[in-house]
Amino acid sequence: MKLFDERWPREAEELGEALADILAKECPPDTLRAMERGDTEVDPEGKGRIDRLDRALNEFGLWELPPDPYLLTRAAVALGAHLAPVPFVSTAPALALLGEQEIANGVDRAVVPATVARVVIAVGSGLGIAPMPSEVRRTAAGETVAVVAAVNSEPATGDPEAFRAWGFLLESAQLVGAAQALLRYGVDYVKTRRQFGVPVGSFQGVAHPLADAATALQSADLLTRHAAYLAASDGAVPLFAAAMAAAKSRAASRQVAATVHQALGGYGFTVEADCQLYSRRIRAWSSAMPDPGPWLTQLARTLADPATRDHVTDLWQFDRGFTLPRWALTGLPASHAGSDET
Repeated sequence: MKLFDERWPREAEELGEALADILAKECPPDTLRAMERGDTEVDPEGKGRIDRLDRALNEFGLWELPPDPYLLTRAAVALGAHLAPVPFVSTAPALALLGEQEIANGVDRAVVPATVARVVIAVGSGLGIAPMPSEVRRTAAGETVAVVAAVNSEPATGDPEAFRAWGFLLESAQLVGAAQALLRYGVDYVKTRRQFGVPVGSFQGVAHPLADAATALQSADLLTRHAAYLAASDGAVPLFAAAMAAAKSRAASRQVAATVHQALGGYGFTVEADCQLYSRRIRAWSSAMPDPGPWLTQLARTLADPATRDHVTDLWQFDRGFTLPRWALTGLPASHAGSDET
């Protein structure tokens, strides 16, 4: 019997910690502000802040990671936590599925990072790879993106559903990382900000919404780890699990952003505070992500139909051989009625 293990493997955790150390040094909030200003300040070697970040990540080997779901997902969490302005989350699906770098994931997406050369798009029931569109704009988060449009493309071997699943998984991980960092920022603030002689975090009106946001974010984190676990175990990211993680990550990260802004009061809305750096990117990233609703609707219909519900596996913690509670057996097909085992 095998139990789902939604902890990060040691190798993935070590990767995340090492990457976080680099990002803490090379991608502080000042770097993000400089990027938004278009700051051209360079060091004695002629390198700007973004150039130094890119060099550090290249030396780290970020773009040479193997297509391991745990490693890629854990890297996405670390990059999200530091709001790193690199296109890793967009290009990792092509790395995992096509073995190619510098290809953005444009399947079902209206915008992609403008800093890569090509983009993969859905063409009918297949895929195509096209040059990066020339129409670019800046998002509310200060990032330069290209607008994906109907363009001439070369056919590519691959499954659009696999790109959708990888995209949902990695974008969920990025949102989870950003929301976790923002939540820590907010909690640290309410622990030190005092009113009436006590920390404002001791007030129920501040503490309870933060606790609710933390609970929602923990759910998103576990769903993201669940999808990564299934991908590592079965060799492919299951679209239903990735869509569940995406839906929860979108909602939870936005809840964290709104709650932390409220906890910080007027300070949270100032440009000088780091809160807005996170909340603007959470809003931009979650808006750029396709709506997972259609895939969740399809999952619900599959589960509601006794003729098809057995096609969905690993939805429950008990689907790999553990005893089901009796309440979960209600409505199962007759072939399962006399058994307490999956």
